[in-house]
Amino acid sequence: LLMVAFLAMTSLLLASRAQASLARAPRVRTRSSLSSFVRRAFMAPGKTANTRALSARAMDKEGHDVGLQRFRTLMKEREMDAYVVPTADPHQSEYPPNCHARREYLTKFTGSAGSAVVTEDEALLWTDGRYFLQAADELGEDWGLQKQGVQGTPTISEWLSDKLKPGSNVAIDPYLHTALEVEQIEKKLAEKNINLQLVHDNLVDALWDTRPPFPTTPIRIHPPEWAGKTSTEKLAELRADMDKENADVMVLSKLDDVAWALNLRGGDIESNPVFLSYLLVLKDKVMLFVDKSKVTPTVQQHLDEIKAEVEDYDNVVGAVEDLAKAGMKIMYDPASTSVALAHAAKASPEVVRTTSPIDLKKALKNKQELDGMREAHLRDAAALCKFWAWMDLATKRGEVINEYDAGGELKNFRSEQPGFIEPSFPSIVGEGPNGAVIHYRAAKATARDIKAGSLILIDSGGQYDCGTTDVTRVYHFGGDKHQPTQEQKDVYTRVLKGHIAVDTAVFPEGTPGFVLDVFARRHLWEAGLNYLHGTGHGVGAALNVHEGPHSISPRFTNTVPLKPGMICSNEPGYYEDGVYGMRIENLLIVTEKETPNTFNDVKYLGFERLTHVPIQRKLLNLDLMTDDEIKWMNDYHNEIWEKISPRVSDEQAALDWLFDNTQPIKREPLRVIGNKEAVAAAE
Repeated sequence: LLMVAFLAMTSLLLASRAQASLARAPRVRTRSSLSSFVRRAFMAPGKTANTRALSARAMDKEGHDVGLQRFRTLMKEREMDAYVVPTADPHQSEYPPNCHARREYLTKFTGSAGSAVVTEDEALLWTDGRYFLQAADELGEDWGLQKQGVQGTPTISEWLSDKLKPGSNVAIDPYLHTALEVEQIEKKLAEKNINLQLVHDNLVDALWDTRPPFPTTPIRIHPPEWAGKTSTEKLAELRADMDKENADVMVLSKLDDVAWALNLRGGDIESNPVFLSYLLVLKDKVMLFVDKSKVTPTVQQHLDEIKAEVEDYDNVVGAVEDLAKAGMKIMYDPASTSVALAHAAKASPEVVRTTSPIDLKKALKNKQELDGMREAHLRDAAALCKFWAWMDLATKRGEVINEYDAGGELKNFRSEQPGFIEPSFPSIVGEGPNGAVIHYRAAKATARDIKAGSLILIDSGGQYDCGTTDVTRVYHFGGDKHQPTQEQKDVYTRVLKGHIAVDTAVFPEGTPGFVLDVFARRHLWEAGLNYLHGTGHGVGAALNVHEGPHSISPRFTNTVPLKPGMICSNEPGYYEDGVYGMRIENLLIVTEKETPNTFNDVKYLGFERLTHVPIQRKLLNLDLMTDDEIKWMNDYHNEIWEKISPRVSDEQAALDWLFDNTQPIKREPLRVIGNKEAVAAAE
């Protein structure tokens, strides 16, 4: 498959494309007509969305973590030899609500992925390559870092079975670990006669005096014009899936599954439009377990229409157990359902353990969802062009803006767009060395300044009523007076070449995303460079910014094929630790492609771009680019101008910036050294 990918890449780069006209209608440009846009540069920046704040690490006189010491005392009292604290909440959310941020509270590591393990004499955090630098910076001296994905790093269960003595007790919270995960851990620990204890009262909660309350944001109805299907239609599809398994009850515990199935949205988790809930789908009704105070009269009417019974959030385990004891056949996904719910279903005469059918249903967007995503990206591009124009103008005038305030101002620009709800994740605004921290999050007290000469990476997105966005751009400020280094230009260009390779890829149906990953990395590999994250992830339609089941990454175990209607990010990058970071990210729709042939009657697929934000030309080394890549860049920028210029025409400075940053690029003509006769003789 990798060889096929390389061959396809070579073919794509060499293929000729028809020339398109880049002519643009002339217009009057008045740079003095900046109106309120210039004044924005001197206004106090808005507050960023990065609002989570946990208590600072308390240290004793010897410099040791007091919270960790108290935790070990509780473990000893309960005869626990090891305790595992995952990031997860009871719904396996990537970003748990503040009230469930137990791992963050205990370790003070603020990344979105990782699990902590505490024993009598060791405290370790497992996390992936996105967070190695961040974890090293945030973890105290009492904590060690285990780098997931790096050769030689053991899994948590391998480490526990190697370190603990036979007869030791490993404790976990059964609501925070899936049934499949627990089975795998139990199997590994049993090899060394180590016990796994399911402890319902979470040990972190006993220490967490300042634990935030459960969120109470009201639930809202997702507009039907953007949902594309009614909740009645979606539930009918799920019941058809149940009939295939002869099941009586389907258990849904992932928050975006519940939100998708009911066409409802919430605000319980920052940047994720979901609400804490469970859903049981029965043949003749559904049971929604949620804080009833969140259910408005309008939402209640919606629920009544689909025969939904509203139950208290905490009653779900008892309800599953009651249905199981009544003889109903329970269906659930062991990879996303907590072991607490799985144990409750054991009373059923028969249990169906299967992959959730909702993952693929969410991923395959219908026409209205795709139209909504297109509209969201047009709105988002307008906001981003105004933001980048403001930043460019401010830095050229000698203004200094720090990372934290820039993130707040970016949110302000998005909030001016119709239908904006909130950022789709806390904005990553990294100047210089902070750009190398893949999921960096600026703090007000330590934010770096952005000024002329700064190289800045910004990865951000928005939640709109019609869709979800996610885009990354790198810009070098200061105009022609300040230039990036040759190394930065070379690396950035190689990242762009990989980005273009994925964007222009054509591949047969049935191709899994990992086959395309090599397209993004090839030009970096040729220079001995790489990056420690995936190239692409799925994105929800007005839902979570990270969504499965598909992806583009080196993880060849994910064999889910890319299909028309799926949305995927395209974000190769490179990160020079302590110096700079490069990443270019667009969102793409998987579409069918017309090809001259259809070998073996197989359809071929490719991508449609959703993102329309200029890629900075100043950072390019055109000597590394092919003619086809230069044409791709010019065609893309022409498309951006045509689609976005009408949406920023109310701000002359933004329109000027967009015009300047979408001009065609071309190679410098070769210089002839010597006289014509000498050149002719040499030839």
